[in-house]
Amino acid sequence: MSSKKITLLVILSCLLFGITSNAKAQLTQPYLVKEALPSVKKAATDSGWVTPLKPLSISAIATIGDTAGLGGNGGLLGGAFDMKTGRSPLWIYVLSITDANGNPQTKLLAFIKVPFLGLQQFPIPADAAPGDLDLLGQDSLPVSTMLNSDAITNAMNANKMYQDFSKVNPNAKSSFIALFSFPFELPGIPFTVGSPLWSFTFEDQSDSLAPAMSCFVHAVTGETFCFEAESPVSVNEEITQESSLRILSHPISHGMNGILTFPATSGNAQIGIIDLFGRTVCSFDQLQPGTSTITLPHLLPGVYVARLNQEGSYSSIRFIQQ
Repeated sequence: MSSKKITLLVILSCLLFGITSNAKAQLTQPYLVKEALPSVKKAATDSGWVTPLKPLSISAIATIGDTAGLGGNGGLLGGAFDMKTGRSPLWIYVLSITDANGNPQTKLLAFIKVPFLGLQQFPIPADAAPGDLDLLGQDSLPVSTMLNSDAITNAMNANKMYQDFSKVNPNAKSSFIALFSFPFELPGIPFTVGSPLWSFTFEDQSDSLAPAMSCFVHAVTGETFCFEAESPVSVNEEITQESSLRILSHPISHGMNGILTFPATSGNAQIGIIDLFGRTVCSFDQLQPGTSTITLPHLLPGVYVARLNQEGSYSSIRFIQQ
């Protein structure tokens, strides 16, 4: 994977380490996601960025999640997104822009909030920006109508499945939170293609065998949907899914390779592994006829979709990498 495809999770982790190391000097303050929108627009305008149809197109927003108690890093990461207030000391805004030379690009803008000075842009290394990502027009978020992050946490906290899960698994935290719109239907999730969704994946980072749960919240309506990954099983067993694809030993433990099985291929067949931003993080092209199992590469924690294209017939399955 090229350096330009560094995931937002890695970028956010690096940024948070930098913020925390200077926390006493900067005294960063948590703020709601929509508070920074005027600053984002101003920064884009001052940079001379435009888009073909709109002054600004925000394609995704992300932050380090509710990571209090994250193993040995609890003290370092404890000041991240607050599941009770919806505030975070750092938000990153992913922009689809056209530069001064008319070239389409993807840019990342990060903002922190400090006393007296208010919101300040936080520098991101140039090689961390995923400039080669193809973000579709439908990926633009409806920032004028979307709920603020405190309303999203209210919706999450009111979800019965989340309440029950968090009571039984008090150490399960969502270490990466993203607002995005997916370019095609997420299997088993009751939201239409292109819906703006907040994504949470709750897991105990200190226990790879503990259960994990993912939740999605519609950014405009506040509708919530959660699903809990089945308990880990032997590598020789399969998880029962409606899809023709299966993930063995699901959820995939941290640092482990997942195994995907499917009906034996015939003719042209490809498999893509897609993250929540619609990016194909890896692909298996021109599978040999008769192939029925592939080993996935090491993936960063999060929710993914495996999509099989068998001569124009698609089958998908979502899975969690812990």
